[in-house]
Amino acid sequence: MALPRTIYLIRHAQSRPSDDTPEAQWPLSDRGARQAESLASLLEPLGIVEVWSSPYLRCQRTIEPFARRARLDVRIHDGLRERKIVHGISDDFAAIWNRSWQDFDFALSGCETSAAAQARFVAAIDEIVKQTDADPLGVCSHGNVIGLFLHHIDGACGRSEAEALTNPDVLRIRFADGRHAWDRSFGLPALSAIATHHSDTRVQRKA
Repeated sequence: MALPRTIYLIRHAQSRPSDDTPEAQWPLSDRGARQAESLASLLEPLGIVEVWSSPYLRCQRTIEPFARRARLDVRIHDGLRERKIVHGISDDFAAIWNRSWQDFDFALSGCETSAAAQARFVAAIDEIVKQTDADPLGVCSHGNVIGLFLHHIDGACGRSEAEALTNPDVLRIRFADGRHAWDRSFGLPALSAIATHHSDTRVQRKA
């Protein structure tokens, strides 16, 4: 029987979405950059020995301050990327978001269903766990796919849990005997002092 292992799922800090920038290249906002620096100090006591990230810039910039302090490389896995929900920035995002949680097979043309994104993210986590014996792991990713992963672990989790995730956020996942479990008792001390709600993120629109 394999020993239990720990994965810290880290949601990125506050980003700066823009009409003029592809989503994968959205940077952190000024506040998000400060959050990332503060987060580095909060992550240090967790003993993370290996770091993985979504290829999206906002995730890499979130985890890089901690990785520098811990003298760790940031490993990129494409399967950790965010789900493509809409093309660009859409005024109908809320309705599309809600429908995607009601119907996991729904997607706009050229976008990804919740079912497909969930399967991709779960496969990425499983692949990372198989690739390395490192423990604990830090994995930096996005709100939608983290929420879908929580739903995979516990079908009672859904839209409300995804919407409750902050920027940044840190969740502890236990992995043993091929099964994941969300340790709801874990809370990163002082995170609430730096975190923001997704509704605080400001979108830069074209003039």
